[in-house]
Amino acid sequence: MIVLILMPRAAKAQSVDSLVNEALKNNPRLKSLEAKTRSAEFRAESFNSAQAPTLGVQFSEIPFGKYNIVNDALSNEVSLSQMFMLGGKINAMTESERKNAVVQGDNYQIYKVNLIGQIKMSYYSLWMTERKIEVQKRNIDLYNNLINFLTTNYSVNRASQADILTLKGEIASSQTQLVTLQRELESGTYRLNQLLGRDLSSKDINIVKEIPNDTLLITQAELEEKLAAVNPSLRQMSNMVEMNKAMITANQKDKIPDLMLQAMVMRQPQGMILTSKTDLSMLTMGMEEPKTEYMYSLMASITLPFAPWSKGKYQAKEEELYAGIRGIEYEKNDMQRDMTAQLKASVTKYKTAEDLLKLYSGNVIPLYEQAAQAQLTAYQSNQTNVATIIDTYRMLLMQQMNYYMAQADSQMSLAEIEMMVGGSIK
Repeated sequence: MIVLILMPRAAKAQSVDSLVNEALKNNPRLKSLEAKTRSAEFRAESFNSAQAPTLGVQFSEIPFGKYNIVNDALSNEVSLSQMFMLGGKINAMTESERKNAVVQGDNYQIYKVNLIGQIKMSYYSLWMTERKIEVQKRNIDLYNNLINFLTTNYSVNRASQADILTLKGEIASSQTQLVTLQRELESGTYRLNQLLGRDLSSKDINIVKEIPNDTLLITQAELEEKLAAVNPSLRQMSNMVEMNKAMITANQKDKIPDLMLQAMVMRQPQGMILTSKTDLSMLTMGMEEPKTEYMYSLMASITLPFAPWSKGKYQAKEEELYAGIRGIEYEKNDMQRDMTAQLKASVTKYKTAEDLLKLYSGNVIPLYEQAAQAQLTAYQSNQTNVATIIDTYRMLLMQQMNYYMAQADSQMSLAEIEMMVGGSIK
């Protein structure tokens, strides 16, 4: 008989790239912006059509007491009219709306870039919190081992009760830090769930223990060039300028008259209408019943946008759009300067973190580990006291925390650089 023992599988750690891909599929705001972009594209195409024709039917001058609106009316009229927008107005309006759709698409790209950056920074922040929790737990285990050692020595009068109580106090202090860190972890998880489009109370986020040590291989000058060329916020400003230029073209096209054509067919059931010039000899007694007459008419009309009382609005609209273009260009220049300053700060932050990582891993932490081990050996030989050991381990704990913070800062700085540049820098 074979007995199968099912062991619970450990949750698989999720890389930051896998979470980014998940967010790009499920984030509700990103979906909303994508739908708005499609809506703007369809709106642009709706302008690429002529106006609908107008069909009219009229029954004129029906006497009271008569109910046959067709044959008792003086005339029946059927008309068909069509407005023609001349001079390429439809194409100009369509192009303007297409430029607007491009601007809407830039909103999608802007949020997408920011979303990726926020996910990466939230991910590395959670990773740093988990590493802090690990360090605190290791510290507590170390203090517990020291207490066990002191308890054995206390039984033979080689350790004092005060030393044991001091270590227990340090454990209690570390446990309060653990509570705070656990709450930070929960808060960060809620935030990451919100970005991913998951249920906010989901606990299915598993951070890798070893994050990749990505490095910055692009120079500062290359980053600034890429920022100017790729950043979606700056590109949106350029597209807004193009949209305003297209609106200026459409406004200039509005100065061209529109043409209205109309055709009408008229039926007169009572015959031709009598006028003052009608021959009275036709009105003799016994005259035969009036004959139904059919006629048609044609009409053409144009608008007069160049009339003195109407042309001013076109000039004012054009000046408004030109002023808007100048404002957008100034705003773009200011935005690019601000982003370049932030980019320089992020690059400096990255370089600082990389330098600290080398110092902590190659010099600071090994020295403090040696010092802690030496203090512990000295204490076992009654050459130092517990307070000195605690101080040494506190400093070691602090340097380990600083190392993890520098590691997280390095990757978070790269995420900030990608947000400024507007794309991957790998």
